[in-house]
Amino acid sequence: MLAGQKSLTIQAPAAAVLAVVGDIEGYPDWHPFFLSVRPTARDAQGRVIAADCRHNASVTTLSTVLEFIHADSAVTARRRGGDLRALEGVFEVREEDGASVVTHRLLVDPGARLGLLLRGPVEERVRTRVLEGALDGLQAQLARGG
Repeated sequence: MLAGQKSLTIQAPAAAVLAVVGDIEGYPDWHPFFLSVRPTARDAQGRVIAADCRHNASVTTLSTVLEFIHADSAVTARRRGGDLRALEGVFEVREEDGASVVTHRLLVDPGARLGLLLRGPVEERVRTRVLEGALDGLQAQLARGG
């Protein structure tokens, strides 16, 4: 099981941060875990709510079918199919003193076969790359103008 949580304060309004984390098709531009996103369903506002995704897991490339849930202060991704047994990733955003505190939570069950590859130092590298890399990439994307 790969689990973790990391928070970062970003000097941007919560609405701007939520716009970037809500733009699922843009994830490959800044999120190190996403190689590609192919939307398969959208909600009434045009937001991606399901997609076929490819991921860089350091030791291999993974494919998943993800569902995306857009809330007022968070975007959640949940596995609905693909290479992993389970995946839930959440970006939660709250505004504090004009800045945004972004918390990224991750829970992944890679399954038995992939779990054999994700042990010890490899597991820690993947966790750090996904959690910290996503927050660093988000901050850089916002600095570029979102």
